[in-house]
Amino acid sequence: MTVFFDEVTRYDRSLIQESILRAFHELRVDLNGVRSAFIKVNVVRPAKPDSCVVTHPVVAEALIHVLRGLGLTEITVGDGPAAGVDGREAFKKSGYSDLCRKMKVRLVNLNEARCIKKEWDHGLLELPEEVLNSDFYINAAKMKTHFHTGVTLSIKNQQGLLTPQAKKANHREYDLHHALLSIAKAIQPDFIMVDAVESMEGEGPTKGKMKSTQVMVYGKDLFETDMACCQFMGVSPAQVPHLEHALQQGLCTSEPEITGEAFAGHRSVFEMPSPKPKQILNFYSWKNYRACAEDEHSFEKAVHLALVNPKYWFTFFPKFIYFILFKKFHLLRGKKAEVPHDAGRILCIGNCCRDVARENKTDFVPGCPPEPEDILKAVSRMSWRSKGRDVSGQDKGPCEH
Repeated sequence: MTVFFDEVTRYDRSLIQESILRAFHELRVDLNGVRSAFIKVNVVRPAKPDSCVVTHPVVAEALIHVLRGLGLTEITVGDGPAAGVDGREAFKKSGYSDLCRKMKVRLVNLNEARCIKKEWDHGLLELPEEVLNSDFYINAAKMKTHFHTGVTLSIKNQQGLLTPQAKKANHREYDLHHALLSIAKAIQPDFIMVDAVESMEGEGPTKGKMKSTQVMVYGKDLFETDMACCQFMGVSPAQVPHLEHALQQGLCTSEPEITGEAFAGHRSVFEMPSPKPKQILNFYSWKNYRACAEDEHSFEKAVHLALVNPKYWFTFFPKFIYFILFKKFHLLRGKKAEVPHDAGRILCIGNCCRDVARENKTDFVPGCPPEPEDILKAVSRMSWRSKGRDVSGQDKGPCEH
């Protein structure tokens, strides 16, 4: 199927409306008899519209105007933010609460939606009733790199259709890449648009850098659209395992049909996430594609909480600062996390990391995701001398908080 790249130089509603109409013509979108549409945006967590973390609300606004102009009367916007994220806060900060109020369309948190069960490779999958029952399902993704999946485009955007429990299961119980492929086979949108007016490269999907790419991407097939986007980004399918699996299963080709001069005019190589741990002094936050990003965000929230709460100034910070200045402090997350050979102090956080903590007898904070206060208490209770696995690798005893 054809994938259309169209130049859009800035977030201007009129420019994007014209682009969408060109895409409908190029891809021969027929809306005769269509009355309802569901627009599935990417609002993974609270972030401002210009952060490049979320699908820009101006894109959704332009799409709503186009659909209404073509006679659609029932339009709904929604997403299911990451597990542990406050959906109201995410919609408010991203601008979607104000947009939907202004446009008088429904805004739905898919984490709380009624579901219908559909077959997928792992049995039955619960998917939102409103999406499945809409006449026209639109996947409105954001072009970003992703430290778990290489990129996040239209296929990864569908993770937001799942219940919080299913999102967690995709990290804990299944191979995430196979799970994403299975979801894509279970539900295909009627129309795909990828917001790449401003994209994200580097440490995506929430901590990367803005990259001005000045295009909107449109398609009708998840696999072909994402493959074309990867070519635009200079990303090989080998760097995106779920696309590599799709190629092996014959679900797409490595050379999708691409139209639009904007592809060649704005194509550039994206900086990919580093495989190395995030490091500040002697603090190391290790990456693990089996872990959800919310575990790491919980640790960040814990540090921010400690900064504004005086009771942690003399408990958490003295030990944390001591460890990262004079020892090594490793933060591990996710199932089967690898324990560093030169480990100093290790803190495993999140239920997925329980077995790692038990096997290596390290400090552990449960939760999915863990509560920030529990993390602060765990660090505050650590002994000044190494407890758990010390620098020599000898086990000293488990410590669960």
